[in-house]
Amino acid sequence: MKTAFNMDNPFFSFMGRLADYVILNLLFLLTACPVITAGTALRAMHEVLFRMAQGTEGSLYRTYMQAYIRNFRRTVPVWCLLLAAGLVLVFDVAVAGDVLGAGLQRVMMPAVGCLLLLWLLIFSWIFLPGTPANGSVPGMLKAALYEAVKNLPRSLLMILIEALPFACYAFFMQIFLGIVLPFYVCIGFSLSAALCGRLSGRTRREDEETPEQETETPERETDAE
Repeated sequence: MKTAFNMDNPFFSFMGRLADYVILNLLFLLTACPVITAGTALRAMHEVLFRMAQGTEGSLYRTYMQAYIRNFRRTVPVWCLLLAAGLVLVFDVAVAGDVLGAGLQRVMMPAVGCLLLLWLLIFSWIFLPGTPANGSVPGMLKAALYEAVKNLPRSLLMILIEALPFACYAFFMQIFLGIVLPFYVCIGFSLSAALCGRLSGRTRREDEETPEQETETPERETDAE
């Protein structure tokens, strides 16, 4: 009976971790609401998940907010660029079929599809810990694309996980409203981010560069010069 109520019991450990995911999901939703800060919120969530996997997260709220503030200035421009490009691509897919003729549609759709896949590959890696967030926007995009192509099978699985709610919204509206939407509001974003982190290998490498080390590297190089 004593072990059943021990806080180190696997059941209580699981429930505690589940509560952490719920809290992290809520923090992500609150800080991503302005839309232009969604990229910063996603990067902060991945950094917290990295520390949770290493057992060094400390206070969940403090760790998240520190990562959010640290990455704000660098992630907003790249996210705004990705958002604008993504909206243009989605608009092309949704409207081109009605505006263009059949001949132009056959020519344009493969090109738009390739660009959309390229966008998804970059998005799947650019906000993960370990992907440089302290360089120029083109440099960040190039680094993310390099990682995505180098780990292509895992990148495609990550895209499937991230695209699941949008696919449900597009094809199964009743399921989306009744099951998928409440699930993502409660815990879905943090769980899908954790799965993508696992697939990428970024939350399992003990020798991975920590977010603080990543931001301090340019300063050390400057001092050395």
